[in-house]
Parts: sequence; C-alpha cells; structure tokens
Amino acid sequence: MTMDAPVPVDARLPDEDHLLIEWSDGTSLIYPLDQLRARCPCAQCVDEWTGEVRVSPTMFPGITLKSLEEVGNYAFQIGFSDGHDTGIYTHELLRRIGAPPPEKEPDTPFTV
Repeated sequence: MTMDAPVPVDARLPDEDHLLIEWSDGTSLIYPLDQLRARCPCAQCVDEWTGEVRVSPTMFPGITLKSLEEVGNYAFQIGFSDGHDTGIYTHELLRRIGAPPPEKEPDTPFTV
C-alpha cells in the first residue's frame, strides 16, 4: 500500500509579500514572494544544461503575485508582477522550498 503525496487544499496571501499554502496532511507552508520568484524552475531562470540559477531574490524587491493557476494535479503556474509567468512549480518543489509560518505571538493583556 502506498501513501499519496500531500496536495494543496488552500492557497492565500496572508499579506502582500507572502503566499501561504495549506496541504492535505495539515501542514501549512509560507513562501516569501521574492524567494518564490527566484526559485522559478523555468529554462529562462535556470540554465537547462548546467543547472545554474540565473536569478536571486535581490532581483525582485516588492514583487507581487498576479496569478496562481493549477496545472493538472501536480503543480501551479505562478504569475508575478514583473510579467514572468512561465514557471511550473510542482507540488514536490513547493513542499521542499516552503517554510513553516512563524508562530503568532499570543495576545498579551494590557495591564495598568
């Protein structure tokens, strides 16, 4: 018997700089948009022959998300505000590069 790989069940922007994806196994992962753009796996961003990454997060200050489209049952095609939209981000890649969201600090009561 094989276990199915987790799949995204929700994706949203908790703020203008991050994408949050919730997965079918209960995991939530966050993706800073500048880093997500820099991890684009397309041939324009990664040399097909050498594997050299041609972009870095510092190239995308203030980048925003323009589109997030499902590709079959295995990936998202993501469009960014710089016009780039050719990267196909597989679920496997997204699981590998995501980080757990920071813990929210508990509300502290105001005392006098």
